Amino acid sequence: MKSLMVLSAGVIGLAAVGLSQQNSPGVSGVDAIAARQASLDMSSLAFHSLGEAMKAGEEPKNFAYAAAALAKWAKALPAMFPAGTGQGETPAFSQARPAIWKNRAGFEKAAAYYAETTQQLAALARANDSPGFTKQLEAVNQACASCHAIYKAGDQGPPKK
Repeated sequence: MKSLMVLSAGVIGLAAVGLSQQNSPGVSGVDAIAARQASLDMSSLAFHSLGEAMKAGEEPKNFAYAAAALAKWAKALPAMFPAGTGQGETPAFSQARPAIWKNRAGFEKAAAYYAETTQQLAALARANDSPGFTKQLEAVNQACASCHAIYKAGDQGPPKK
């Protein structure tokens, strides 16, 4: 399970690094959608793996890198939604609701809260605070759910095509 966590965290980190290139001529709206969907899927995998690790009695310090990668992703998240990448704006499937662009300030506030909760999660992992880390996982989950309720269409969790 630890190798899956490290792999997921590494891929999330690489996806976040690639974000700075999304406005370059080589990155299309379809590519931005694919990158954000893959990154969101990997962040979900990392998040759920952290929860499973805590249920298995693992120490949070063993997952500090994965938690830090999740926090990096959370900070980069708003940039993954450039204009023109909503539902029906490209041939790519997207569950991004128009509210992301119509209420950009609200979306960025929700994303900032997600970033804050994941930063706290990473700090608790570094401190090896098992009870705090486990409790913070629920705060991260709530941050995801509250954002998805407004800004994501369809079922919560992996898209069903």
